[in-house]
Amino acid sequence: MPLSDVRVVDFGQAIAGPICATYLSDLGAEVVKIEPPGGDVYRADRREKNGVPYNPPFEQYNRNKRSICIDLKSDEGYEAVRELIEAADVLVQNWPPGVAERLGVDYERCKAINEELIYVHVSGYGETGELAKQPAMDTIIQHASGLSSMLGYDDGKPPIRSQSSVADFYAGCHATISTLAALRERDNGGGGQKIDVSLLESLMHNMDGVFEYYHNEGEVPKRVGRSAFFNPDMLYGAARAKDDWVCVALLLYSDRMWKGFCELTDNEQFLEEPKYQTDDGRLADAAELTAIFEEWLAEIPAEEAIETLSAHGIPAGPHHTIDEAANMQHVADRELFREIDHPRLGPFTVTDTPLSLSETPTRDPVHAPGLGEHGEAILEEMGYDAEEIDELRSSGVLQ
Repeated sequence: MPLSDVRVVDFGQAIAGPICATYLSDLGAEVVKIEPPGGDVYRADRREKNGVPYNPPFEQYNRNKRSICIDLKSDEGYEAVRELIEAADVLVQNWPPGVAERLGVDYERCKAINEELIYVHVSGYGETGELAKQPAMDTIIQHASGLSSMLGYDDGKPPIRSQSSVADFYAGCHATISTLAALRERDNGGGGQKIDVSLLESLMHNMDGVFEYYHNEGEVPKRVGRSAFFNPDMLYGAARAKDDWVCVALLLYSDRMWKGFCELTDNEQFLEEPKYQTDDGRLADAAELTAIFEEWLAEIPAEEAIETLSAHGIPAGPHHTIDEAANMQHVADRELFREIDHPRLGPFTVTDTPLSLSETPTRDPVHAPGLGEHGEAILEEMGYDAEEIDELRSSGVLQ
């Protein structure tokens, strides 16, 4: 596998750090998840399966890892972790500011242990700037970045957040991309380095160009609900068909879609209208044209509407609930969901990695580790004998 010779020490908690290490593990890296006494904060008891409390997303974002639960604050625990760092290629952590320094595993000290190490730090605001020492999590960044100011409708209710932890996931992906680049640079003789990824920058980079509209056009996007902020009157989202919702991208600036719109709504005369020969002319009347379209759509069953719209060059698709999406035949064809054998929870379904390579398949998913499940095995591989391991366990350093 592409990363089968890469060893990762994962101090990640919750999502942003762990998902970076998980992607590396999907590609073959050996990932040791180091957890404090009590474990990753994401080992919360949100649900129960077969009588066992667990947190469904923890299982998803910690697949293909091994866990050692060790007290890093003890001299013996720190020494064991130091040895793991010495042999590692990558270290991932997403602690709040100052935690790594207090634990003695900040970049400078880790670099002194292993100068070839790729040290990955994912944080809310990054390591520099006036907010660098301010702790943050995904929901805070969604608001601080301005994203929440564009979500939902301007109905006087509180601003909302995306139900996907988008800042965490973007940051995890950016950290992974940066890590792969750093590994290549190191392998070409460039040595180790530190990666500084923030949730704030990751999210602001991926907000549909809103800051380019702001800086270059002076526009401040507002909440527009279903449609896109850059053309709020043009349908670009959910609309009601006869029996269900459908999602439609009625891009009036596309000549092909404009022709399809006129044909479907029996308004071919619009094709000769001077005003509608330009994008600006159509978009100026976007609200009226959208109303005409929705009147037509309301009389057509959703499945038929999607087929008809697609045939006329207008992108359309179904609106799915989570259960409907999970049971799409296409999802089954792509084998997105995989059933694994979980030692505590029994048969367990996970969402497989989105990574895909034609010649080097990703690792088949393996259950997230139990807290400290592989501690003894990891220490044995490091050269600890049975007596030393027993001492660590009896003294509470190893759980």
